[in-house]
Formats: sequence, structure tokens, C-alpha cells
Amino acid sequence: MFRRSPPLPQHIHSAWWAFLDCAEVLEAGHRVLFGAMPTFRVEPVPITVGTEGMRRAIADARGWMPDWRIDELAEDWRACTAALDEAEAALALVESAGATSDELDDVLQGVRRVVDPLDAFAVAEQAFRRRWRCPETRPDAPEGAAHG
Repeated sequence: MFRRSPPLPQHIHSAWWAFLDCAEVLEAGHRVLFGAMPTFRVEPVPITVGTEGMRRAIADARGWMPDWRIDELAEDWRACTAALDEAEAALALVESAGATSDELDDVLQGVRRVVDPLDAFAVAEQAFRRRWRCPETRPDAPEGAAHG
């Protein structure tokens, strides 16, 4: 039998929203990075457009990290912090591959080294949701709007 998780305590709400801000900005960075992947386009976007977009996303996420640091999820927070470091370091590999090859597979190897560590944020979200029932909308959000 499944037990229902308790609601997210009020004093942790701001941490939840800061966490979601991190996750959303990283998702936007992923889209920019993947949008710069070499494809069959006639005029591909320089890979540095994607890597710079991802760098900005990582920097923005770092800005929100202190806001969701809570004792209950300290291990997940540390894993996410390490993931940001690892992803940021791997961006140089993507740039190097993009500078020397226009083959998708060559660049994709580096992109995987950027994106894969950031799965730590999905694990952290699961930890939030296993522990508590998290709200889906911010109290000050317009009606019908999701978080963000």
C-alpha cells in the first residue's frame, strides 16, 4: 500500500521554486545547445552559440542554487552543484569538436558530457516529490500558469 506524501512545508516553498528555476533555465540551455548542433542545414549556427547559451544557463542556475539548499536534500544539492561544474567543464570539448568537425557524431559526444551530469536535477526533483507533495503553481502566478 502506498502512503501519501505530506504537503511541502510552507518554509520550503521558496526552495522548491528556486529549484524549479534552476531546472527550467538548464532546460532552456539544453535547447540552445541542441539547436546549434550540426545538421543538414545549409548554414549551421556556430557551435559557440550553443555553448555560450549553455554557459549562461549554468551561470543562472548557480545563482539560484543557494536558494534551494535545504538540509533534507543536502546530498541532492551537492550532486547538482557537482553536475554544474562537470557540465561547464565539458563545454570546452563541445567547442573543440565543433571547431574541428561538422559531423554530428563528433559534436554529440561532447554534448552528452555536458547534458548527462545534469540528470542530477531530475534525481533531485524526484527526491523533492518523494518526500513531499509539491505545488504545481506559484501562489502569485496568473491563473492557469505553471511555475516559472
